[in-house]
Amino acid sequence: MHTFSTNHSSTNKSTRKRAIFIFMGSHTFRSALYETVDITFIRNLFEYRLVDHSDILVTSIFPKRIPEEKYREITEKEDNLRKLAQNNGIEIQFYHIKSRTIKDVINASKDINRIATNYDDRFIWAMNYFNCFIGVLIKKQNQETHLHFDIRGLVPEEELFYSKSNILFRLVKFMILRIMGRINIKNADSISVVSRRFKEYIVKKYNLISQKVVTIPCFFDQNQFYFDETLRLKFRNKYHIADHQKLIFYSGTLLKWQEPDLLFSFIKNLQIQDNHQELRFMILTLNQEKARQYMLKYNIKDLIIESASGQTLTGLYSAADIGIAVRSDNLVSYFSSPVKIPEYLGTQNCLILLECIGDFGLDLKNKKYALIKKDKKDLLTTNI
Repeated sequence: MHTFSTNHSSTNKSTRKRAIFIFMGSHTFRSALYETVDITFIRNLFEYRLVDHSDILVTSIFPKRIPEEKYREITEKEDNLRKLAQNNGIEIQFYHIKSRTIKDVINASKDINRIATNYDDRFIWAMNYFNCFIGVLIKKQNQETHLHFDIRGLVPEEELFYSKSNILFRLVKFMILRIMGRINIKNADSISVVSRRFKEYIVKKYNLISQKVVTIPCFFDQNQFYFDETLRLKFRNKYHIADHQKLIFYSGTLLKWQEPDLLFSFIKNLQIQDNHQELRFMILTLNQEKARQYMLKYNIKDLIIESASGQTLTGLYSAADIGIAVRSDNLVSYFSSPVKIPEYLGTQNCLILLECIGDFGLDLKNKKYALIKKDKKDLLTTNI
């Protein structure tokens, strides 16, 4: 594990080996229910002393046309990270990739390589297929660059199963991503995946040396997701939740692969059985209007629908008792590592989840705080 000193004198900087850590993020630093995975990753580099590189270069997808308000929000986050880096004796730069066109891919690889050439040691951490392919082009220009491919999921299958495009376009993108994935894996010096199931699959499929692939499960921000008794009482009082009532909640988006119909059907099933009003239900999502539509569709009563950040988010998680994790039953879910599960556990919530969800479906079996359901049918027949 690398370490760095929080104070670097000008003498040390001039004599020590210059190194750059190039972090190619998964997306722009767009707003979310809480801080993005990218920002949390970079902050962890500093907090846990994970790098000894003198400089960090962060890339992100930054569309040419972006609302002024959104532009200010993104640049503000970049400024905050820049100040944080400077406090740790590190210089941080940002490079905006305009799009995923062939022209921008080539231009990005040339620009980043031009920056990296000035350093003795170069390490690229690429978080998805597109970024890693740019990393491959950079490595072709300079073989001494270490390329790490951080695979967060089966992107080709995600495109095939969940994209809203027509089937022909989805198949074309599926094949392109498959080819790109093979190129990335062949040229990467090291690879990380989010689950043991995923590692076993990729090692066997691509005939890799097991040591080349490491398992790094999803991580959560322990400074955000922790149990607070005072906040629990505050928010349970706000929503008039009695001491004897259990608050069951779901946190996240309501996309197709997150099975919103299954989620709301499950809530409705429990509510029908709840003759003594021992249960309350809450949905935490940015898309509150969509949640209300599902609430009306399934005729669910007294459903708390909120979005939150900061202390409010901590309070709502602390106010709850049981978190729900549902996903489509396919390879994408089987190899996944949803961040919501450690967030639920970090705030002392019990769990209801499907067996198909990553390693959690295996590791949490027989745990007193987790109820593992075999499939959709098993979930919908849950007895109160």
